[in-house]
Amino acid sequence: MKENTKRFRFILDTNVLFSAIRYKGKPFELLEEAEKKNIEIIIPEYVYDELREVFERNEIDFTLVKSFLATYTNITIVEREFSSELVELAKRSVADRKDRPIFIYTLILRREDPFTYLVTGDKALRDALNEIEENSAITVDEALKMMT
Repeated sequence: MKENTKRFRFILDTNVLFSAIRYKGKPFELLEEAEKKNIEIIIPEYVYDELREVFERNEIDFTLVKSFLATYTNITIVEREFSSELVELAKRSVADRKDRPIFIYTLILRREDPFTYLVTGDKALRDALNEIEENSAITVDEALKMMT
């Protein structure tokens, strides 16, 4: 059994996950390294649903994506209830309405385990999260460095 010698976990946003599956590159490397090191990858249910929409919009069979994700032993799909307090905070902090759910998920999951990081290429989202909780949102490159 692989052991996670570094106790942290990553939440992936839709764009990072889409890039990992569709284009490989560093996001794919992140998936691979995280599995090798038994680092949990968290996919919020709404990200999973959004990913389905993106692939279907690009006329790619989502059953292939589901099968691909199922090959990873370290991926967990989660669903959480949003408190009105966090919804209001998201409305005040995040300009892009579509980014508010991942903002809320990150805060909820960090309350469960403070060594949880959102991996996103969205600078505005990273800035909004890091203003609330320092170092809660990172880039793919930063996530890769954490695993070395």
